[in-house]
Amino acid sequence: MSVEREFAIAIVGGTGNLGTALALRLAAPGVKVIIGSRDPEKARAVVDSLRPRIAHGMIEGYANQEAVQQAEFVVIAVPYEGHATMVAALKGQLGGKTVIDAVVPLNKGRPFVPAAGSALREAQEILGGEAPVIGALHNISAVDLQDPASSLGDVLVCGDDAGAKKNVMELIRRIGARTFDAGPASHAYVIEGLTGVLIYLNRKHKSKHASVRITGIGE
Repeated sequence: MSVEREFAIAIVGGTGNLGTALALRLAAPGVKVIIGSRDPEKARAVVDSLRPRIAHGMIEGYANQEAVQQAEFVVIAVPYEGHATMVAALKGQLGGKTVIDAVVPLNKGRPFVPAAGSALREAQEILGGEAPVIGALHNISAVDLQDPASSLGDVLVCGDDAGAKKNVMELIRRIGARTFDAGPASHAYVIEGLTGVLIYLNRKHKSKHASVRITGIGE
């Protein structure tokens, strides 16, 4: 699947900070965004609140399963506590789609490695090959993400399906971020864990903008 043509992206758990920020950023270049929630009324209310901030593009809100049915890309953006339950609820509906797992295992802001090895690995185990799972968007500032005029940090993208990873990288470049192929799914625990470091830096320096920047390559 090429992201050069028109496509839709569903954000599951899209009513949270990351989901709404990503929706705003994606809608700016005209991507069709579908916000999903367990409560469709909540999804529609969030969409109504975002529409005045979107000059172009289309944004809609539905129950999670309906949102996923209409999309080629599905972003998982729930807190880690609901990650396994959410992925399991979507199993059987993801064939032919690409899953972008942006979930970070955190306990009171501190990273930890779950039993599966990472959130991405957990999703892979649950889905059993139904759809490629690509890890991305873990280390980006939600505050910067929701402002199309703000510059973004670099996005590290990992996964085992080279074609899906390439498409996800092209998609993320549409929102104005540089992307780097950060290797296979086995690297996900490192990338996910960096978010805990960024949270610490934000707290220490009273900021909301800490992100990752790769130097020495791709300049």
